[in-house]
Amino acid sequence: MERYPVLAGSRDATGTPLLLSTLWLDQDPPERVVFGRPVVWGFSGWAHRPNARLSRVALTVGDAVFLARTPIARIDAGHSMACGFAGVARLPNDALDGRIAMALTLDWDDGHREVRSLGSLDIPKAPLPAPPVRRVEHLVAICMATYNPVPALFRAQIASLRAQTHENWICVIQDDGSSPERWSEIVTATADDPRFQLARNPVNLGFYRNFERSLTRVPPEAAFVAFADQDDVWHPEKLSALIEPLNAGAMLAFSGMRVVRPDGTVLSEVFWPGRQGRYDHPRSLLTANVVTGCSCMFRTELLEWALPFPLAGRYAYHDHWMACCAAGAGTVAYLPRPLNDYVQHGGNTLGYRKAGGRLIAKAVTALALSPAVALAACLPPVRKRWGRILSLLIDVAGAEYTMRAVFAETLRQRGLLSEEEDGEAYPACSGAKRFLLRALLVRGRQGIAYRATALRLLAGLVTERTLRWLTVTVNRVRTF
Repeated sequence: MERYPVLAGSRDATGTPLLLSTLWLDQDPPERVVFGRPVVWGFSGWAHRPNARLSRVALTVGDAVFLARTPIARIDAGHSMACGFAGVARLPNDALDGRIAMALTLDWDDGHREVRSLGSLDIPKAPLPAPPVRRVEHLVAICMATYNPVPALFRAQIASLRAQTHENWICVIQDDGSSPERWSEIVTATADDPRFQLARNPVNLGFYRNFERSLTRVPPEAAFVAFADQDDVWHPEKLSALIEPLNAGAMLAFSGMRVVRPDGTVLSEVFWPGRQGRYDHPRSLLTANVVTGCSCMFRTELLEWALPFPLAGRYAYHDHWMACCAAGAGTVAYLPRPLNDYVQHGGNTLGYRKAGGRLIAKAVTALALSPAVALAACLPPVRKRWGRILSLLIDVAGAEYTMRAVFAETLRQRGLLSEEEDGEAYPACSGAKRFLLRALLVRGRQGIAYRATALRLLAGLVTERTLRWLTVTVNRVRTF
């Protein structure tokens, strides 16, 4: 059975039987939203039909229609590469009947149209007003996401939490489907301390959604929230040090951190040498996040802006989103001294990398070589051998841009990002390359990470556009 069934309204201009495309979505369509909370979905994927090319893709959610950028070259499609699409949709959150139909309309250059059902969106009724909550002074809710932690590293992290000089805390542990053996280790390591509150997901959500799930369990009386990884080591004064700038009025505070091996050998006194950039504005943080989750703490009221997380795809990070929200809702404070040890090992979700001018050099090289890369990607033997690298250069850059476009639109919808004189941040449908070029040329201190990220994204989009043009041109030549 077709996963996304055809609906009425589909047609074939020639009157022949309808020939369905192969349709792939990078994210499953959402099934439910929170009443009254603006939620944005980054819908993207690819569709392929023999001897036809996408000319228009539109997502319909109830009466609202959202256009996608198309066609986009996709290395991972495995067919005619100019078959991708990406768009940003603002999902309704106040339907009276509780359910809204969703559909994806695919128009092809041969007059063929497909209307594919994406199911329906469940919108619950308005919740009852919550009773007023009195915060418990300096109570910190530590949100830890776990997945098959290394037992020795996990026990060391738990010991470092217990050794905090600030003892007024609880730890909400959200496990993302660890094996029975590792789950047993988690239970055993925390069983004798009631401050640890454990829950387990029935299915694996991924770290972004798992951290979001942990945030929904923060007790309303908590004054502050801190993220914790499963395999770091906190310095004893970490909580007390981060509370100080929050008491002084900051919405979020973060610190430096050392990078160490599992045996404690120090690899670096800072996590991102030479990479620190601006953290005082959501527009800067959208491009280059310098706030690492395991080094930060924020006020509990930030959750009113941050939850639910936007539906931004697999390149979204929880700390990136929270930092953008904090910069839009208040101020962000930085403590330059390290307050925890980041343990570098083979299982890190995002490991330590030496940074500096090489970031810029690599991005400039990628931009300069974009025509050659696009030309090489047109050759099947090259794609077969180097497909993964080509996908990193082209597909990942496009997905990361879409993620930032989803973040930016969600911030706008929640009143955390205002448009400035230089235009909309991360436009979804058109103007992406112009925006990134302006970001590169903006005056003032932005930091290496900001300009390197803008350059890398621009190189990926330029390579994709060149590859798309070459693919379409070759296909047209073949038809003659």
